[in-house]
Amino acid sequence: MTILKKIFIYPIKGLSGENIDQILLEKNQVLPGDREYAFARSHVSFDESNPVYLRKTNFLALVKEDKLAKLNTKFISKSKRLIIKIDKKIVLDETLVNETNINKVEVFFQKFLNLGDNNKPKLVKGRKNENTKNLKHSFSDLPEKAISIINLNTIVDFEKKIGKKIAASRFRANLLIDDIDPWKEFDWVGKKIKIGESVLEVFKRTQRCAATNVNPENAIRDINIPNEINSYFGHLDLGVYAKVKKTGIISVNDELHLN
Repeated sequence: MTILKKIFIYPIKGLSGENIDQILLEKNQVLPGDREYAFARSHVSFDESNPVYLRKTNFLALVKEDKLAKLNTKFISKSKRLIIKIDKKIVLDETLVNETNINKVEVFFQKFLNLGDNNKPKLVKGRKNENTKNLKHSFSDLPEKAISIINLNTIVDFEKKIGKKIAASRFRANLLIDDIDPWKEFDWVGKKIKIGESVLEVFKRTQRCAATNVNPENAIRDINIPNEINSYFGHLDLGVYAKVKKTGIISVNDELHLN
């Protein structure tokens, strides 16, 4: 029986994920709090009052800034407190509640990433968009309101093929599932799955990019993941995307059923 092993949200695009035990999925929404914030590049214009999808290259992300993987971050959403550690030492602890504090955070990333004097990133938040029926904005890699799913046994099979260990955290998925044959999740495309009280519809496979080349443990680009997948399997995909079709609570250890 396929099991939901872990649930992750990534409050700030490109930074650490938060491992949670239970969450309410809302119809046609992303996971609450997932990619709610991002650091836009200095030249990028983003209207928080009317957010629209922009490609990930417009924001600080692992696809270009592999050094972000050196940071261990914790975001406490209730207080909007961001804590950043490097090698277990706190290097920044700020609440994102006023311009002064936010500027300190932006300057930290400007200096840490050596972006240059005129390239201070801007912290942006996706607010509700009145033009899209109040759907919550997420700085996702897709324009759709999607949840990403990874099959842990697919990663194990991939590891066997290339002879190297691969941390699941490279793929920054929302839901990690187990007790299912490798690559079987691809057969779910176009089908609905029930998890806990919620129902999701899998609508596409996840094509992998250079962000997955970064080892989350040392911030080194040590494996060309897309090339390796293509070499052994003839495509660039690992994982699937799903849309929430029925509101409901999901929890770690819930069973997954084709619906």
